[in-house]
Amino acid sequence: MYRFHLYYLILIYFFLGCNNFPTNEDNSSTTSGGEGSSLISISFGSISNNSVEIIMNTSHDIAGFQFTITGITLEAATGGLAEENGLTVSVGVDTGVVIGFSLSANIIPDGSSGVLTNLEYTNQIEEICITDVVLSDSDGIALNIDLIGDCIEY
Repeated sequence: MYRFHLYYLILIYFFLGCNNFPTNEDNSSTTSGGEGSSLISISFGSISNNSVEIIMNTSHDIAGFQFTITGITLEAATGGLAEENGLTVSVGVDTGVVIGFSLSANIIPDGSSGVLTNLEYTNQIEEICITDVVLSDSDGIALNIDLIGDCIEY
Protein backbone atom coordinates (compact mmCIF):
# COMPACT_ATOMS: atom_id res chain seq x y z
CA MET A 1 0.00 0.00 0.00
CA TYR A 2 2.90 2.33 0.77
CA ARG A 3 4.28 1.77 -2.73
CA PHE A 4 0.91 2.76 -4.31
CA HIS A 5 0.82 5.99 -2.29
CA LEU A 6 4.39 6.80 -3.35
CA TYR A 7 3.53 6.28 -7.04
CA TYR A 8 0.41 8.37 -6.60
CA LEU A 9 2.38 11.27 -5.10
CA ILE A 10 4.98 11.09 -7.87
CA LEU A 11 2.24 11.23 -10.52
CA ILE A 12 0.53 14.18 -8.86
CA TYR A 13 3.85 15.98 -8.69
CA PHE A 14 4.45 15.22 -12.37
CA PHE A 15 1.05 16.49 -13.53
CA LEU A 16 0.78 19.52 -11.29
CA GLY A 17 4.43 20.47 -10.94
CA CYS A 18 5.49 20.66 -14.57
CA ASN A 19 3.44 23.56 -15.88
CA ASN A 20 6.41 25.97 -15.96
CA PHE A 21 8.54 23.83 -18.26
CA PRO A 22 9.99 26.00 -21.07
CA THR A 23 8.87 24.87 -24.51
CA ASN A 24 10.35 27.45 -26.87
CA GLU A 25 13.39 29.69 -27.28
CA ASP A 26 12.12 32.60 -25.19
CA ASN A 27 11.59 30.26 -22.17
CA SER A 28 7.85 30.84 -22.03
CA SER A 29 5.23 28.14 -21.63
CA THR A 30 2.61 27.47 -24.23
CA THR A 31 -0.58 25.48 -23.95
CA SER A 32 -2.16 26.10 -27.33
CA GLY A 33 -1.42 24.45 -30.62
CA GLY A 34 -0.58 27.73 -32.34
CA GLU A 35 -2.80 29.43 -34.89
CA GLY A 36 -6.29 28.16 -35.62
CA SER A 37 -8.91 26.88 -33.30
CA SER A 38 -8.35 24.21 -30.72
CA LEU A 39 -10.82 22.43 -28.54
CA ILE A 40 -10.53 20.14 -25.59
CA SER A 41 -13.67 18.96 -23.85
CA ILE A 42 -14.45 16.36 -21.21
CA SER A 43 -17.91 15.29 -20.12
CA PHE A 44 -20.14 12.40 -19.13
CA GLY A 45 -21.47 9.92 -21.68
CA SER A 46 -23.81 7.01 -21.04
CA ILE A 47 -24.58 6.08 -17.46
CA SER A 48 -26.00 2.91 -15.93
CA ASN A 49 -26.54 1.58 -12.41
CA ASN A 50 -22.84 0.85 -11.94
CA SER A 51 -20.85 2.51 -14.74
CA VAL A 52 -20.44 5.86 -16.45
CA GLU A 53 -18.55 6.86 -19.59
CA ILE A 54 -16.15 9.80 -19.59
CA ILE A 55 -16.14 11.39 -23.04
CA MET A 56 -13.26 13.46 -24.41
CA ASN A 57 -12.67 15.42 -27.61
CA THR A 58 -9.22 16.84 -28.18
CA SER A 59 -7.27 18.76 -30.76
CA HIS A 60 -4.02 18.16 -28.84
CA ASP A 61 -1.98 15.09 -27.97
CA ILE A 62 -2.84 13.99 -24.44
CA ALA A 63 -0.03 12.29 -22.51
CA GLY A 64 -1.73 12.25 -19.12
CA PHE A 65 -4.85 13.29 -17.30
CA GLN A 66 -6.21 13.71 -13.82
CA PHE A 67 -9.67 14.64 -12.59
CA THR A 68 -11.95 14.06 -9.63
CA ILE A 69 -15.39 12.49 -9.76
CA THR A 70 -17.72 13.50 -6.93
CA GLY A 71 -21.00 11.90 -5.93
CA ILE A 72 -20.01 8.24 -6.37
CA THR A 73 -17.48 5.76 -5.02
CA LEU A 74 -15.16 4.70 -7.83
CA GLU A 75 -14.21 1.04 -8.17
CA ALA A 76 -12.28 0.75 -11.47
CA ALA A 77 -11.56 2.31 -14.87
CA THR A 78 -11.47 0.31 -18.10
CA GLY A 79 -11.42 0.66 -21.86
CA GLY A 80 -11.80 3.72 -24.02
CA LEU A 81 -9.21 5.89 -25.73
CA ALA A 82 -6.89 5.64 -22.72
CA GLU A 83 -6.64 1.85 -22.89
CA GLU A 84 -6.58 1.77 -26.73
CA ASN A 85 -3.55 4.09 -26.71
CA GLY A 86 -1.60 2.32 -23.95
CA LEU A 87 -2.30 4.61 -20.99
CA THR A 88 -2.76 3.15 -17.53
CA VAL A 89 -5.78 4.48 -15.66
CA SER A 90 -6.04 4.29 -11.87
CA VAL A 91 -8.84 5.39 -9.58
CA GLY A 92 -8.73 6.48 -5.96
CA VAL A 93 -11.55 4.66 -4.20
CA ASP A 94 -11.39 7.00 -1.21
CA THR A 95 -10.64 10.22 -3.11
CA GLY A 96 -12.57 9.96 -6.39
CA VAL A 97 -9.38 10.89 -8.28
CA VAL A 98 -8.86 9.36 -11.73
CA ILE A 99 -5.32 9.41 -13.15
CA GLY A 100 -4.26 8.33 -16.63
CA PHE A 101 -0.58 8.08 -17.56
CA SER A 102 1.97 6.13 -19.54
CA LEU A 103 5.45 5.20 -18.43
CA SER A 104 6.21 4.36 -22.09
CA ALA A 105 5.44 7.85 -23.46
CA ASN A 106 2.20 6.72 -25.12
CA ILE A 107 -0.30 9.45 -25.99
CA ILE A 108 -3.90 9.89 -27.01
CA PRO A 109 -3.38 11.56 -30.40
CA ASP A 110 -4.83 14.91 -31.38
CA GLY A 111 -8.14 14.62 -33.18
CA SER A 112 -9.29 11.83 -30.88
CA SER A 113 -12.91 11.81 -29.89
CA GLY A 114 -15.00 9.35 -27.90
CA VAL A 115 -14.97 7.46 -24.64
CA LEU A 116 -11.84 8.34 -22.66
CA THR A 117 -12.53 5.62 -20.07
CA ASN A 118 -15.40 3.76 -18.44
CA LEU A 119 -15.71 4.18 -14.69
CA GLU A 120 -17.28 1.50 -12.52
CA TYR A 121 -18.86 2.83 -9.33
CA THR A 122 -21.05 2.18 -6.30
CA ASN A 123 -22.83 4.33 -3.75
CA GLN A 124 -24.23 7.16 -5.82
CA ILE A 125 -25.22 10.13 -3.66
CA GLU A 126 -27.21 12.77 -5.58
CA GLU A 127 -25.38 14.20 -8.54
CA ILE A 128 -22.15 13.14 -10.19
CA CYS A 129 -19.65 15.84 -11.19
CA ILE A 130 -16.26 16.09 -12.90
CA THR A 131 -13.97 18.55 -11.09
CA ASP A 132 -10.28 19.51 -10.87
CA VAL A 133 -9.49 18.46 -14.45
CA VAL A 134 -5.86 18.54 -15.59
CA LEU A 135 -4.82 17.28 -19.02
CA SER A 136 -1.17 17.44 -20.03
CA ASP A 137 0.86 17.13 -23.19
CA SER A 138 3.99 15.01 -23.63
CA ASP A 139 6.13 17.79 -22.10
CA GLY A 140 4.04 17.70 -18.90
CA ILE A 141 2.45 21.08 -19.67
CA ALA A 142 -1.16 21.50 -18.59
CA LEU A 143 -3.50 22.12 -21.52
CA ASN A 144 -6.37 24.59 -21.57
CA ILE A 145 -9.71 22.83 -21.33
CA ASP A 146 -12.48 24.54 -23.24
CA LEU A 147 -15.45 22.62 -21.84
CA ILE A 148 -16.09 20.54 -18.76
CA GLY A 149 -19.53 18.94 -18.94
CA ASP A 150 -22.35 19.59 -16.51
CA CYS A 151 -23.01 17.46 -13.46
CA ILE A 152 -25.55 14.69 -13.95
CA GLU A 153 -28.21 13.09 -11.79
CA TYR A 154 -29.09 9.45 -12.17
